[in-house]
Amino acid sequence: MNATLCPAELTAKMPLDDRRKVELAWSFAHDTLASLTRRTGERYDDHGLEVALILRELSSDPSLLCIALLHDVLVHPEGERLLDDAPINDEEKAVVRRMHELRRLHIDADNHDLDRVLDAFLHDERMLFLRMAHRLNDIRHLDRFEKALRRNIANETLHMYTAIAGRLGFDKWRYEMEDLCFHTLYPATAKRLEKMFAEAKVLDETCLEHAKRFLEKTFQEQGISARIEGRIKGLYSTYRKMIVKRRKFHELSDRLALRIIVQSIDDCYRTLGLVHGCMHPIAGKLKDYIGAPKENGYRSIHTVVYPLPGVTEQPIEIQIRTEQMHRESEEGSSAHIDYKEWRYTLRARPTRASLFRNLESLRIETRSPAQFEKALRTYFREDHIVLFDAENHLYHIKKPATAMDFACITHGKRCSRLRSVRINGREQPLDTPLHDGDIVEVEFSRNSLLKADWIHGCHHKAARKMIRDMLKETRRTAVAPASR
Repeated sequence: MNATLCPAELTAKMPLDDRRKVELAWSFAHDTLASLTRRTGERYDDHGLEVALILRELSSDPSLLCIALLHDVLVHPEGERLLDDAPINDEEKAVVRRMHELRRLHIDADNHDLDRVLDAFLHDERMLFLRMAHRLNDIRHLDRFEKALRRNIANETLHMYTAIAGRLGFDKWRYEMEDLCFHTLYPATAKRLEKMFAEAKVLDETCLEHAKRFLEKTFQEQGISARIEGRIKGLYSTYRKMIVKRRKFHELSDRLALRIIVQSIDDCYRTLGLVHGCMHPIAGKLKDYIGAPKENGYRSIHTVVYPLPGVTEQPIEIQIRTEQMHRESEEGSSAHIDYKEWRYTLRARPTRASLFRNLESLRIETRSPAQFEKALRTYFREDHIVLFDAENHLYHIKKPATAMDFACITHGKRCSRLRSVRINGREQPLDTPLHDGDIVEVEFSRNSLLKADWIHGCHHKAARKMIRDMLKETRRTAVAPASR
């Protein structure tokens, strides 16, 4: 990348004015930064070009590309003067300055300052897009960094960047970052899982190919125009599913998938009917994200089909969507540079929940509850704790709280049949105090086991009132037959 000419792939298919703007920015970056090198060894002009080329994978916005090319100008001893002379407007120069300020903004084992990072992104949504591309470039070239720094970068990426990418629908970048980080942080585990994938490869590919041909023939007979793509679940997402769902490799029902891409929404539902008619759907696995999209805007219909003799020997997830939905799934909001939508998504509470669940997965993997607890306290007010149930659902409850409080708050009157509680895998008394990050599993009996002394095991007023009301109802029910 040492040539002064702007690489053709950076400006391909761009309007003439946009292309000239980007070429001018590249020429300026090359002239001013080619003499400076990063601590990893590459030249600053080459580094800016790498980040811009990653951005180009999802966007042709000339303003973003120019900022990426020039984002390191301020590292130059005469950076301020050079930035003043740079061929970009004042607003773009302001973003370059903010990018420079974020150069040392990191999270690691000692500083889980995720709120500060999110606030920086919310100040100017373009910062998020630029930082995501910058981070993906670092992850693709982790071998440039010292070994200890590699782990810090990979850890930070799994803690924050992949979770945010998932919330914004940047699946294309998210899965790549996850797998690269997984190899760096857990090489032995990744190697074992890769071996499982290798052993299953022939059967997996055969199942997908046969199922694809079977459906293509069916669609052709029924007059549906569809494009079908096969997908095998990524390495890290497979591992995370095994951890969170406590399932073995061969027990995952969505490890293999066929994406059926059709022309219209009507075709999506018609296709679903055909799939269910010619294959065997697994009950409870149908998810309509077209009628009810995910909070990050993801739209698609998901269903899982049983193995079908002569077609597939394994369950396969079927994903049905339009071309536009498919493009949005791969590229997220970046497909339209929808900054307002990014802002809404980042401010929404489910974004934080997504980050917490990602942290919970890491907590399980690294067996470091203290690290996870410290991270949670950065997000939430000190008078609340975050808890998870057996299904990894997140709850935000005012402290102090006991296991009895949790049961009343999460299960309502069903808690009258409360039999036992397990906290972090161990059975504990009902009045056990709960702490940030605890996993609380509640078990029930068929009959009521309600006791008056449960009230003393509650800190929450609402929980105590619920128990009193249930006790009164029990007494009324017992007295009613005698009064007749």
